[in-house]
Amino acid sequence: LEKRWAQSFPLAYRERVPARGAVHDIRKIDALTPEAPLGLALYWPLGGAEGRLGLKVYRLGAPVILSDSLPMLEHMGVRVLAEDNFRLEASAGAPVYLHDFALESRSHAELDPQALAPLFEDAFARVFRGEVENDDFNRLVLLAGLAAEEVVVLRGYARYLQQINFPQSQATIAATLATHPRIARMLVSLYRLRSDPQGQDKEAAASQVNALEQALDKVSNH
Repeated sequence: LEKRWAQSFPLAYRERVPARGAVHDIRKIDALTPEAPLGLALYWPLGGAEGRLGLKVYRLGAPVILSDSLPMLEHMGVRVLAEDNFRLEASAGAPVYLHDFALESRSHAELDPQALAPLFEDAFARVFRGEVENDDFNRLVLLAGLAAEEVVVLRGYARYLQQINFPQSQATIAATLATHPRIARMLVSLYRLRSDPQGQDKEAAASQVNALEQALDKVSNH
C-alpha cells in the first residue's frame, strides 16, 4: 500500500490529515474499483461540538459535483458547513478524488454512532446511484436509525395515503416522522411483525399497535 499510494497525496492533504487518518483513507481508496467506484466514511470528529460530524466521499475517476451532493446531504438531515477536496494521483490507473464534508445534524444521543455510520453510508450511496429517492424521508436514517429499505416502507405508505386523498402533503408526513423518530421506528417494527415472512408475530404486532396508540396520544396536534 505504501508503494502504491505514498507519493499520491498532495501537500495540502499531508499538512491537514494525520498519519492515522491517512491509513484509513488509503484502505478506503485501495478498495475502489471501476465496478464499485464510490466509497464513504461517516465519522464524528474527535473533540467536535455536539451535532458535528463528517463525511468522506472517495470516488475513482471523477470528482463528486457539490451541486449534486449538497441536496442529497440536506435531504438526509445534515447541513454542510465546509468541504475539503483532494485529487490523488495513483501510480497506475485513474485518479481518486477525496471529498471531506464538515456536517452538522440534530442530536441523536440515544442512537449508537457506530450503528448509524453504515446505515448513512449505504443510504447515501443508494441515493447517489439513483436507487433510492432523494427526498426528506431520508432524514429518518440519522434521526431514527432506519436503513434505506426501511425508509422505503414509510415512503411507500405515505404515497398510498396520497393516492387515497389523505389531506396532508408528502412533505408534512416526512417532517412529522422526522419530529417523532421513535414512532417512525415503531411503525417499521409493526410492518415487520405483520409482513416479514421470517418475523411475523400476531401477538407481538397487537402489542406494538397498543404501544403505538399510546405514543400517538402524546403527540401534539400543533
